[in-house]
Amino acid sequence: MFVENVQEEFYNIIKGKHVLLFVNYDVDAICTCKMLQSLFRSDSTLYTSLTVEGVQDLIEGYCKHSEQVKFVLLINCGGTIDIVETLQPEEDVVFFVLDSHKPTDVCNVYSRSQVRIVGNVDESEKIPRFEDIFIDSETEDEDEEEDFDEEARAKRKQRKLWEENRNKTLFEYTQFSFYGRASALVMFEIVWRLGKDNIESLWWALVGFTYQTVLGLVTERNYSNELPVLQLHLTRLMPTSNNSSRMEGYRITCQKDLKLVLYRHWTVQSSLRHSISTAVKLKLWSQKGEKRLYQLLAEMGLPISDSKQNFTSMDSELKTGFLSMIESIVNNYDLDSLIYHSFILTIGFSNSYQAADYVYGMLALLDSTLSEKTSKECFLLTLDSLSRYKHNIIDKGINSSKKLLTSVMRQVHTLLDMKQIFSAGPFLYFILEEGSVDSKIFSCPSSLVILARYALMAFNSISRNRRTAMLPLIASAPSTNDNCIILGIPPSTEVIPRNFFGKAFDQAVETIGINPVINYFDSSVIKICKEDRPKFFDSLVTILS
Repeated sequence: MFVENVQEEFYNIIKGKHVLLFVNYDVDAICTCKMLQSLFRSDSTLYTSLTVEGVQDLIEGYCKHSEQVKFVLLINCGGTIDIVETLQPEEDVVFFVLDSHKPTDVCNVYSRSQVRIVGNVDESEKIPRFEDIFIDSETEDEDEEEDFDEEARAKRKQRKLWEENRNKTLFEYTQFSFYGRASALVMFEIVWRLGKDNIESLWWALVGFTYQTVLGLVTERNYSNELPVLQLHLTRLMPTSNNSSRMEGYRITCQKDLKLVLYRHWTVQSSLRHSISTAVKLKLWSQKGEKRLYQLLAEMGLPISDSKQNFTSMDSELKTGFLSMIESIVNNYDLDSLIYHSFILTIGFSNSYQAADYVYGMLALLDSTLSEKTSKECFLLTLDSLSRYKHNIIDKGINSSKKLLTSVMRQVHTLLDMKQIFSAGPFLYFILEEGSVDSKIFSCPSSLVILARYALMAFNSISRNRRTAMLPLIASAPSTNDNCIILGIPPSTEVIPRNFFGKAFDQAVETIGINPVINYFDSSVIKICKEDRPKFFDSLVTILS
């Protein structure tokens, strides 16, 4: 069931109680968790927090802690599975779900009280009607007791038609996975309605919201539609110039900016080379692309020497006019998408961060392959990076993300040069073998999806076969203990990023009779034994042909 009155039907119920909190391993979930922690501290609410990567983690965590609590809160996990069927809880345990993964499982939607979905119904989900999915148990019993007369045969025929329609309806509802509104935005609205919002919680919401855009999980229209309301919240919360908070130097602005990765924290050349739009449009993996890059810099009026300096070290006039320089050449290179409205956090007099900078920094902090830390330590460090006076942590994350982006572009160059992106018929694919350069980095789903998006767009930009632009891509990278991670992304031409690989992966696993090592909450990502990968791919080809 959906919770309409979030204060009475959600927060007041868990306020002051012991809550078991499950948080998915993603940036949006972490931003949401940060807001919840602030709320729980203010109301002396005791909670146990557990991080989860997949369904198996959720089951294990719940089994271990289920005796201690009656209220469970799931952040970006659990919404797409039948929670009651999966976890087998006692009848008095209540689950609150805040999950951007879609579609929501129909059993959760129509649960009468045990499962409560926080937030409004997402119209884009097109949730089936109750009577099309569920049948009254008394009617079912009556059908079984009917004699074999004419009336009974008619009822059985009607029941068969209903079941056929049910199966069709469920298939159409679940065939694509996609992302709904960021959980951080939903949580911020709850905090606002409770009268406990502030400029920090707004920033956390903005970062969680931007995360979806950075990874291409939602459309540009989704981003644009949220901007006006967020700008109103910013106007309301941003202190006036004589306020002491402003004097402390924590300021957020919404302004026209550039979709160039980390350009405030890198050199202009490096940012241009590692931004997906410029890398693909200019084909920067080729010698001609190099010439185009220098031609672009010349047309901008930016000296080569300055473009190789850190942005913060450039001449102040060049920094001030940098946006205008880019605007002057975007039409010449079909780079209009570089200009957009973004939120900028300024700390003190010199530290400025686009919301996307925080996203890249947090993604790098979360990736345990980029450090010597455990997954849990990485999660806690990433959570801590959102703290007001710990921007040194996000700075370290941003430096690590430069290494990640450098590895991404190096790997894309290798895939193109070595012609390692293949067509399997219904989809394109590439496999990073163990021992290859940087392969370890891409064992993290978020890193692999960034690589997959770059690789697909780059491949389509040089392919002479127009059909390839209509094909999705599967990427695979080695993981630990002879396992491998596999993920699928929709075609780069898709306006709405709906993904059919989740359903296909489920069918392939069932067909070849294997158990996934991890069933991620994003169903288009899966971890299996490496030895099962060939038959898994063969099964996918059969299913999707």
